[in-house]
Amino acid sequence: MSRYIVLTKILLKNNINLSSDKKKKAKTIALWILIAAAFAPTIGIIVNSISSGYNLLSSINQEGLILALGISFVSIFVFFFGIFYSLNVLYFTKDIENLLPLPLKPSEILGAKFTVALLYEYLTELVLFLPILIVYGVKSSASFIYYAYGIIIFLILPLAPLGIVSVLNMIIMSFTNLGKHKDKLKIIGGIGAMFIAICINIFMQKFGVSSNNPDQMIKMITSGNNSLVQLSNKLFPGSSIGAKALVFSSTTQGFLNLLLYIILTLIVVLVLLVLAEKLYFKGIVGISETYSKRKELNSEQLSKFSERHSPLIALTMRELKVLFRTPVYFMNCIIMNFLWPVFLLLPMVTQPQLFKELEKVTAIIKDPIISAIIIGVSLSVGIFLGASNLITATAISREGQNIFISKYIPVDYTTQFAAKILSGMIMGVVSIIVMLLMAIVLIKAPLYLVVMSLIVSIPGLLFSSMAGLLIDLNYPKLNWDNEVKAVKQNFNGFLSLIVGVLGAGISAIPIIKFSEKAFYITTIMFILFLIIDFILYKIILTKGVSLFKNIEI
Repeated sequence: MSRYIVLTKILLKNNINLSSDKKKKAKTIALWILIAAAFAPTIGIIVNSISSGYNLLSSINQEGLILALGISFVSIFVFFFGIFYSLNVLYFTKDIENLLPLPLKPSEILGAKFTVALLYEYLTELVLFLPILIVYGVKSSASFIYYAYGIIIFLILPLAPLGIVSVLNMIIMSFTNLGKHKDKLKIIGGIGAMFIAICINIFMQKFGVSSNNPDQMIKMITSGNNSLVQLSNKLFPGSSIGAKALVFSSTTQGFLNLLLYIILTLIVVLVLLVLAEKLYFKGIVGISETYSKRKELNSEQLSKFSERHSPLIALTMRELKVLFRTPVYFMNCIIMNFLWPVFLLLPMVTQPQLFKELEKVTAIIKDPIISAIIIGVSLSVGIFLGASNLITATAISREGQNIFISKYIPVDYTTQFAAKILSGMIMGVVSIIVMLLMAIVLIKAPLYLVVMSLIVSIPGLLFSSMAGLLIDLNYPKLNWDNEVKAVKQNFNGFLSLIVGVLGAGISAIPIIKFSEKAFYITTIMFILFLIIDFILYKIILTKGVSLFKNIEI
């Protein structure tokens, strides 16, 4: 136990990496204050929505549904996105090589790394679950026991979903050391884990929807006494137990549910630690080994490989090859571009009857106003997708200690920047094309709508790509010992995402609000973002180059 605690402390220090420089500390604090201020309106909207929902549900004595849905949603969120984070922390960090020779048990290493991953999930809970806990407590005039139970539920809520995906990752990754091509097997293993997680999620949601009996639902609603809380189990197993512990906190039923929730969570953690002793080392021993195929080239092949390309094309291809070949970059930067189309399909897979409703959508999109709104919103989609793939927002940081190579190669900085932006743009365009192809197949979107949506999305993609690069030029994270820190634990990605969300919101709201003038507003927004892109381009040519010159290891 003592070795687990010591190792956890070391890993946390290594991950947080607090600077002793007072200026950097002040800069970091100011940045956090700015982020808090940016999120304040969003938190306010969430609080108001929860409060309104409570007022509505309390009139039929079903206010506990708010807590149940909150616990279910957080569990699903942690379960799905935990796939990536669990893989990154447990397998793709280079500190594993230093830990293997030490007299540590597999369960101690995994336990410490699991704890580090868990602490990051608490940040998610602060935004998604804490407002629900507080608003429900205030509105219901809850007792001290409710808040005590709330703290316990808050602390153990991510354990089960994160533990389940960690078990899933362990089982899959234990097979990735069986061949020579370990990097490829790690990528395949990561995709496999994600695919299984999606299938499990689909099964749970499909089971929940299909098992709903309309008569039974009406009976539950009219009976009151928070009977709808039980339905949350169909979204994520065990959610209703945690919700009942809070809803009935002042009774023995609440205490028994809390006890049961703790026991079930501990069982998941225990299974994780037991399996760690059997499987964890199988997945990490030799994980850093790489395989290269030796092949004798003839003169024609040699000529083909040594064919001269323009610096921009060569550097763009290099960026993309690194992104595709490095497991951490592939899982966090490339796969993300294909997840959004999957998210759009999930509701229809879980509820097949929605496919019939798509026929109505086919007729609706022929309306000129609706078409104009779709084209306008595609600009916002481009902004969001460009920010969410983290490619340009970590482009400088991913260079790490090798940044000096970029400074000394005979290619000007602006061409290097263009290659980094272009790599992000290419993946963003691929994601948009996949979505548009889905629209053609599912709702028979007309060709003009598809082409216009693609064209209008480009300035949005360019905006978030250049904004992400500028953020990374200002705050490059070069001192890292594993790729996870360069991407997943890089604050620049989060800042870029905030810019993307704000930019997408600012561009979409007027188009939707003034729908009758959507065509004119879309035209104005398109021109406006072209101007902003030009300004950002000029800033990169001047300020960006200056920032890059001043970067030191």
